[in-house]
Amino acid sequence: MKKNTIKIRDGIRHLAERPYEIVSGTVVAGSVNIVSGTMDVQTSDGADSIEGVLLNVITDNQSGMILYPKDGSNVIIGSVDGPGQWALLLANDLERAKIKIGDVVFEMDNSQVTIQNGSVVLNISDSVFKLNSATESLFQLLKDCFTYITELTVPTPSGTSSIPVNVADFNNLLTRLNNLLSA
Repeated sequence: MKKNTIKIRDGIRHLAERPYEIVSGTVVAGSVNIVSGTMDVQTSDGADSIEGVLLNVITDNQSGMILYPKDGSNVIIGSVDGPGQWALLLANDLERAKIKIGDVVFEMDNSQVTIQNGSVVLNISDSVFKLNSATESLFQLLKDCFTYITELTVPTPSGTSSIPVNVADFNNLLTRLNNLLSA
């Protein structure tokens, strides 16, 4: 028998001898903790709930993917290093997800998506989007531009000009901007 086949067979035998390493259950209502990245799970067999189950399903450092299941959703959890250290493996109903790699963060829920890279943030909701850097906002920049155009006057040989004759068009653009972008 090949060495890898023996390792796989031994691994399966080891899992079969330790049935507590993979458990199904439901998320305890109100137990999902966004700050600590944990939840509590009531096991399907009716035993005591398992507290502090990790939501960070890829890594145990600052980078990785975190899935946030809804209260009462069915989940499968597994122990990472034997009994006591549990992590989410599968969830049937999610309400939020977050992926972080270095300074780049991607978050989404049922109403919006946010991507942040350092101080630059792009937020897309079901009605508007927002793009900001540490010092500028696309919304404010365009709003200022249209406002300045509506107030534009130009010196002429016979005095200062009046405001543009198509100022209503620029005011309409401001309204449309409010419908598209957020401050």
